[in-house]
Amino acid sequence: MMKKILIPFLTIIGILVFSQNQFDIGKIQLAISFSENQRNTFDNNQLDKIQGKLTHILSTNGIVSTSYNTGLVLQPNLIINANNIVEGGMQDINVTNITLQLLIKQDQTNIIFSSFSKELKGTGRSQGLAINNAINSLSANDTSIINFIEKGKEKLHSYYQNNCSKIINESNNLNKSGKYEESLALLLSIPESTSCFGVAKNKSLEIYKNYEKKICSDYLKQANVSIAEKDYSSAFQTLLAIDNSSPCSSQINTLIKTIENKINADEKKQWDMQVKVYNDSVSLEKHRVNAIKDIAVSYYKSQQKTNNLIIIK
Repeated sequence: MMKKILIPFLTIIGILVFSQNQFDIGKIQLAISFSENQRNTFDNNQLDKIQGKLTHILSTNGIVSTSYNTGLVLQPNLIINANNIVEGGMQDINVTNITLQLLIKQDQTNIIFSSFSKELKGTGRSQGLAINNAINSLSANDTSIINFIEKGKEKLHSYYQNNCSKIINESNNLNKSGKYEESLALLLSIPESTSCFGVAKNKSLEIYKNYEKKICSDYLKQANVSIAEKDYSSAFQTLLAIDNSSPCSSQINTLIKTIENKINADEKKQWDMQVKVYNDSVSLEKHRVNAIKDIAVSYYKSQQKTNNLIIIK
């Protein structure tokens, strides 16, 4: 089995209109990450509650929460300050005071862009329920947390703006070394708010063509193996993953013709619609941008997480 990142052709709906993932491109992306110590101290339900609230808060303020680590993280840290038991008639009540700390940081370098701290209080029949209720008290409309996010966004924008040339040069070096996936991932980290976003986007389309040259022969080999095994549906899906303007497009078309009588009507219709999309320059660029994002996400997900952080899926 080849260890290649196969980017399947998107459905017609996904190409002709921007998917939800498409809107992620150009936005600042943060992974919500808990340290192993937090994982050992709090149960998954409690951390999931924090993750859900923070995801909503980030989304509301124009930041994408990812399940993969691009190097920029939002790191929550919960500290139990006190847990007091108060007599309450039929059953004692736990009163738990918690400090929630949040850091927007670069995990490899520990550069901190913004920090936040807030006291939370919850009550419940057990300490666990009290902690849950304390977490539930965190409001997405809290002015202090919104200011924290906005400050982080401003600092991150300045970081990318000031390092635009450096990031693009590093991407070019990776491209020259044949590390196309990493090169594309680096370019896609640049937010739309920076002055170099347009340059980065155009560079990514150039590098994507180099990536296609690299994978063309592999895709064709895989398709030919499937054809030899009379697995025409798998061969078709492999061929469908290759851009019709790639260097091996003529070979793709030749193979498609050899199996077009052996694929079902739905697959034939899918191929005809793909050809139509490739003849539309606007739809073709959308397809390529989506494919580039898939490559970048696959690259990030393939990398080991650093600094003992656990990314919430």
